[in-house]
Amino acid sequence: MDNNVISIGGRREVFWDDFFIDTDRTNAGHRLIPPVKADIGFVFDRPDERHSISYPNVVRDEGGYKLYYITFDPSMEQRRYKLHVLESEDGLHFSRPALDLYPDEDGSSTNVVIDGLDDSSLCVFYDTNPACPADERYKVMTLVFRDRKLDIRTLWCWASGDGYHFKKPFFVTDKGRFDSLNPFFWKDGTYYGYVRDLHWADGDCVRDVRLITSTDFVNWSEQIPLQYDDGFDYQMYTNNVMLYPRAPHMTVGFPTRYVERKRWTYNDEQFASRDTKLRASHSIEDRFARATTDAMFMCSRDGVHFHRYTEAFMTPGLEDAYNWIYGDCYLSWPLVDTGEHTYTLFNVETGIGADKPAVLRQYTLRKDGFACLAAEREERYVVTGPFVFCGHALHLNFSTSAAGYIYVDVLDANGGKLSEGESFEIFGDTTDREIRFADGGDFAAYEGKAIRLRFRMFDAKLYSLYFA
Repeated sequence: MDNNVISIGGRREVFWDDFFIDTDRTNAGHRLIPPVKADIGFVFDRPDERHSISYPNVVRDEGGYKLYYITFDPSMEQRRYKLHVLESEDGLHFSRPALDLYPDEDGSSTNVVIDGLDDSSLCVFYDTNPACPADERYKVMTLVFRDRKLDIRTLWCWASGDGYHFKKPFFVTDKGRFDSLNPFFWKDGTYYGYVRDLHWADGDCVRDVRLITSTDFVNWSEQIPLQYDDGFDYQMYTNNVMLYPRAPHMTVGFPTRYVERKRWTYNDEQFASRDTKLRASHSIEDRFARATTDAMFMCSRDGVHFHRYTEAFMTPGLEDAYNWIYGDCYLSWPLVDTGEHTYTLFNVETGIGADKPAVLRQYTLRKDGFACLAAEREERYVVTGPFVFCGHALHLNFSTSAAGYIYVDVLDANGGKLSEGESFEIFGDTTDREIRFADGGDFAAYEGKAIRLRFRMFDAKLYSLYFA
């Protein structure tokens, strides 16, 4: 087979990057699709939650969902970090279990499952390695300082079989700085860890992300710095990298981008959150008055080289008394499957420096709909590269306006037309529609052949396709 022909079998191909399209014949443009703000899933109203909520992590198992987070008081010289758990049946609305593992001083129950962590860094993942012992399925990855004065950092793992009772932690690796959300997951015989590190650029320390891998969770590779195609050296405060469930050959990330301006200006004085920013600056760190954060979207096909959208995937939104401050847009990890058409991510609103409880806010995302190819004010074309598929039915995830449309026809590998006619006019808004030709025929005649697809579009968005 020609090396330029892609074999997709029946896998889903997404239109977030240029890999699957012929850029010389495509004039539809990429569009980033922000998530939609939805309900509140939980209110953090206990006294020990009033200062900071770090890195919500969601795990789904046979019994439902568990959401883990760390609390601490950032104003205290000797911070005390605790890992808490919430529970949910639907993955949207959470409640606080009454556990007796670490009771309050008055003896009442709490939802704390680990007390006495070194830092707020966190990743909780459910280990799907078939060889993983049953009592180590839940893994909590946290930073441990081997020597604070010398700033020697290590990553340790607390393991559990039920997600509540954790064994004494064990050392994992020292290949990183780890003071962030450090996602880990298992795929095809390998553990992948995306960890915080840093590099220097123009005299400034820049927070970045490195990949480490292991086949046994004991011996880890050297770091591989992630590469981005947008030409910017952004401060990547978190990375939120994960396998995309509907197309596991894709890796996606929803990182937090950190921007610290050098000085306080009259613009800062105009923020509705001025007092919150100054309160955080005075009680915690000076930079908290000048730092802001938002969330980005990026995707990769090899887990190292990422197509990163420069524009924000989520911003702090219209200014209020508690946003546009350090700590905005720290999205949960990983995606939560909450319906036929949607995923959910969570964001902790009203955080550091606030004088009211933080809330766990739901944000919904269309499946495959983080980004798309779009035709808006005039008719546009999308032409794929040559590929081979298995199946007979083409399925599309797309949306149009009432006046919008998509038509599909089949080209040979060189771009010459093969199909006798285009598809029916396609319009509407669905995450899965089978496409037919105008005569009612399907795509069975093209199975196993090197073809291209050409989409003619107006006021339409194309998210993904697959054959079945």
